[in-house]
Amino acid sequence: MTRKNKKPKLVVDNKKLPQEEAHYEDEKNSVYVFHNTLFDFNMFINASNADEAMERFDQCGFEHREQWKIMVELPHQPSEVN
Repeated sequence: MTRKNKKPKLVVDNKKLPQEEAHYEDEKNSVYVFHNTLFDFNMFINASNADEAMERFDQCGFEHREQWKIMVELPHQPSEVN
């Protein structure tokens, strides 16, 4: 008795990569950078406004709020003048 070798079915995964889901061109999001001055590391949060960014930051539960500085990258950066 011979066995037929079945080829595995090709499964197409339409999921987006995390970096693709992080920002949508249609939305007016800005990137908020939370910089920890004690440990010198940055956490990046995409949000539509400062209140949303701070709410997401608070959900992380970091203590010692005084160790954090907040910076923002605007969706439209100034252009270089030559």
